[in-house]
Amino acid sequence: MFNKSFLTERVVKSLLAKDFDVLLTHGCFDVAAKNLGESRFQRTQRKLMLVKTLMNVDGLAPQQALSLRAVSYFMSAYPFVISMKTNREFLSSKMIYSRFDLPVVTPDMFDSILGEDAYEAHAAKGRHTVAIDAAALRQKRQQMQFTLGELAALVGISKKALYEIEARRVNPTEETMKKMETTLNIKLHSQYELKSPGETRVSPAGAFQEKVSKELTRIGVDNSAVCSSPFEIIGKGEFQAIAGLSINMKKIRRDAQSVKKISQIFSSKAFYVAKHAEEKEIEGVPIIEEDELPELDSAKELKKLIEEKE
Repeated sequence: MFNKSFLTERVVKSLLAKDFDVLLTHGCFDVAAKNLGESRFQRTQRKLMLVKTLMNVDGLAPQQALSLRAVSYFMSAYPFVISMKTNREFLSSKMIYSRFDLPVVTPDMFDSILGEDAYEAHAAKGRHTVAIDAAALRQKRQQMQFTLGELAALVGISKKALYEIEARRVNPTEETMKKMETTLNIKLHSQYELKSPGETRVSPAGAFQEKVSKELTRIGVDNSAVCSSPFEIIGKGEFQAIAGLSINMKKIRRDAQSVKKISQIFSSKAFYVAKHAEEKEIEGVPIIEEDELPELDSAKELKKLIEEKE
């Protein structure tokens, strides 16, 4: 039966086939994966992907999506939602959809993206369009001495529509793009490029999360709250970090191993902030007492404290 577990397993196999290190987790993302392989996307640099799997993409909650975008922003990661359908229809394996500013694709399209042979084909408001090289279109049209009206008539669109396409104000449908490519004997579609989200933050959900976030900001650690995740705060500055918050040691003992593994995939520091700490660390994750944070004056001091407790 094709269900969420099968879908996640399919994604994992695709990532492993491309030499990614893969970690299964839960919350705002189900799969974290990184590699250092050379590609045209990020040559000789880390490529980090965060994937949420859902059979029905309409089940993606806004706050969950916002947290995925925030984690991706702070970790310079590429987020994806891998899904099969909406409440109304099955998704096309030729299209890149969007939910809450996150790319949504089928497993087959994800394979094409990993293989670096997918092109920009988007679906929004019931219309499927593809990104093209508009400058190349205009140059080739002029080189072949077609007027806007003549080429528009040949591909079956209005002169105004072709003008809007060349001006990069709209993208053509796949059918229109193929007609233009055939008529002009040129390749126009643009290769899909991985994109990390712009600056994204999540508001703290409670007093404890808000207090810790403010203390980190005070000492120079840019950060955001996170929901639906094994950790509650993500930050960067002097170093990248994920922080779990807990009012008791039971939660830390339960989640520390998962937080540690995520930090290794992220190549970041991991630590807990607790109301009261009975131990300095668990599973290699340092535990900082809430009262210790106001005593710190800089991110450098925080890093030193973390390393002393590791």
